[in-house]
Amino acid sequence: MIWEFWDSKVVLFMNVSNPNFMDKSMREVVEFRFACKHFDAAKKIEDGVLHELLDLTRLSPSSYGVQPWKFIVVKNEGLKNALLPACYNQPQITEASCVVVMCSEMDLAGENGLLKKYVAKSKEDLGYSDEESANFENMLSNSLLSKSSEELKCWAQKQIYLAGMSLMIAAAEKGIDSCPMEGFESAKVSEVLGLSQNVLPTLIVPLGYRNMEQPKKTRFDFDVVVEERK
Repeated sequence: MIWEFWDSKVVLFMNVSNPNFMDKSMREVVEFRFACKHFDAAKKIEDGVLHELLDLTRLSPSSYGVQPWKFIVVKNEGLKNALLPACYNQPQITEASCVVVMCSEMDLAGENGLLKKYVAKSKEDLGYSDEESANFENMLSNSLLSKSSEELKCWAQKQIYLAGMSLMIAAAEKGIDSCPMEGFESAKVSEVLGLSQNVLPTLIVPLGYRNMEQPKKTRFDFDVVVEERK
């Protein structure tokens, strides 16, 4: 299971004044997103909308398509309060409608490991033959399981950031605010959520509706960051 709901509450939508927000361009969606530090705790994301956001996040790209992730969704107020000290008491954790703890799935090897499951799923969905499945598994194993534990952890974290951006852009398209957070104690987050040692909290993304003015952004000019080689 890709996401787990720790609690469910029904709620409402929309802090965006323009009812036609869904018709906005991609540029407007991207410019809507910012690292929201204060959320309106009274405004909640509807369960159906949250489910759609997570389902879109599930479709994120990943290296070899392996999807080494698990998304833990925390809506329960008691759990959010328990997470607060592990996140250095940053107010986003308790003010947001929910908190998505994006974890790296590190259990890749073995009969019950992610690689075996992914190869089996690929065979089922894509119609691989036994030989094709075996070759695919060998390729994945040779590429990934040859890495050191630190290299593998770094590889998995990169995939989480791809998924994290997918989540935040999908949220922005619906007028929902987010805040990517790396400032937390991973071991304490794992303890609060009862995670196994192979599921490593990598990125935390609170989601909800802003209770602050959007600050101006500063970005380098196009010509500073983009170069064409001819």
